Amino acid sequence: MDFYVGDPEHMLRIAFDGPCIVRLVDEMPLSTEHEDSADEGLVREHFAYRVEEAAFDRSQSEIWKIAVSGRYGPTSHYRFITGATCMDVVTPAKPVFTLIPAEIKR
Repeated sequence: MDFYVGDPEHMLRIAFDGPCIVRLVDEMPLSTEHEDSADEGLVREHFAYRVEEAAFDRSQSEIWKIAVSGRYGPTSHYRFITGATCMDVVTPAKPVFTLIPAEIKR
């Protein structure tokens, strides 16, 4: 997934080298999602987080998580929050961040 970074010549690419479950959602529906955990850890001007005990992660298939964990290791839930969109990813892979020239995206 590519994100604008406020530089017209570059974009930030986030990739995962492994199986993933991905959800893209507008921030408005996300704000109405009931979470049992406290809202803590959000940092101004940051958009990438590893999340624990979120409803999205808990709602994913336990069979999938067990099968994936057996081959790749335990899964984690990552959340990327931009000005209007949220991308959730459940995966055993670590995110790889790469600054790319904007013309590659075009």
